[in-house]
Amino acid sequence: MSDKEDINKILSKTPNLWNIKNKPNDFSYIDSLFSYLSKIKKDISKISKIGTQTIPYNYSFFHYILYYTYYPKEPFIFYKKDSLIFGAFTDKKFKQVEFSFPLFQNPSTALNHLDQFLSNKEFYSILKKYNTKNILLRDIDDDFVNLLRNSNNNYNFRLKSLKELNYNIYDLKKTLDLTGEEFSNLRWHLNKFKNNNYKVEEIPLSDAVKPVIHLIGKWRKKATRDRGFSYVNVSSDKLAARLFSNIEKYFLSKNVKNLVDPENILSKVLKINGEVAAFSLGFPLGLFNKQKIFAHSVGISDISISHLAEYAQYDFWKKVKEKGYQYINDGPTWKNDLETYKNKFRPIKKEKYYWASISLKK
Repeated sequence: MSDKEDINKILSKTPNLWNIKNKPNDFSYIDSLFSYLSKIKKDISKISKIGTQTIPYNYSFFHYILYYTYYPKEPFIFYKKDSLIFGAFTDKKFKQVEFSFPLFQNPSTALNHLDQFLSNKEFYSILKKYNTKNILLRDIDDDFVNLLRNSNNNYNFRLKSLKELNYNIYDLKKTLDLTGEEFSNLRWHLNKFKNNNYKVEEIPLSDAVKPVIHLIGKWRKKATRDRGFSYVNVSSDKLAARLFSNIEKYFLSKNVKNLVDPENILSKVLKINGEVAAFSLGFPLGLFNKQKIFAHSVGISDISISHLAEYAQYDFWKKVKEKGYQYINDGPTWKNDLETYKNKFRPIKKEKYYWASISLKK
């Protein structure tokens, strides 16, 4: 039996837990996920909602599907009354496990349930057998952090370290109006692009999966060569292109609109002078009900075409606004020059979250 098979066998015995046995090379695991969610929807739909502008980036089933299910991650979902917890082993040798909290009644309840889960006989046997010492809590706020700092002996784990992240929140109308001196830089880029008189065409993602995947790889190679690093997570972005190119048709056939609306997954592929040169994709943040805030998850453009990045993003955001969204959350920033780029679109606020590393006491 392989390590993966061993992990899945143990996970399948863990109470209140969903996990997948196969890799997401088709939609069967999504069908399994939503079957699980359908059974608990009545309970978790009663849990308090987070404010519109403060929804963290993990607060979406689409984010879970996209970022928690690609190799080498082994994802699972744990539910206990008042808390829904996303999780995944994120290391090839199962040395690290991550958790996030898309739905919970309050931080104290959520951490208590996590503590019980980590101490569960089956799950704890995985941590012990594979010597899993790195435990990461993603996108937690100050209330979570204060509980961890002051927990004393409340939990069987302790806080090791914190990494602060800022999520940029944008008002779509304000950005798209381009009014005032603060948007002069963005206006300049858009005008420069338009003045080149490129032939710009939009094509459906379903007709451009292979060219988009090629663009993602090309972007990463050029960025790594020219800058020494790349913002692109090649695995997840390619998975996004493959999965979400036909996901609406799949979801409609499976009749899961009582959980999510696949029509709210938006994408845009642009051809510049006949070549696929830009790909954007995103989805609503929030569970079950359409919220007013949208996650811009993937944004790739040919960096050899000057000013295309700004044009493609602005153009995609127009599509998002047309669908009725008011705000954009474009995720955390890892590099200063990426922060400089994001500031061109003038966020109205920067929402602070933390990634917390914890360790078991026993």
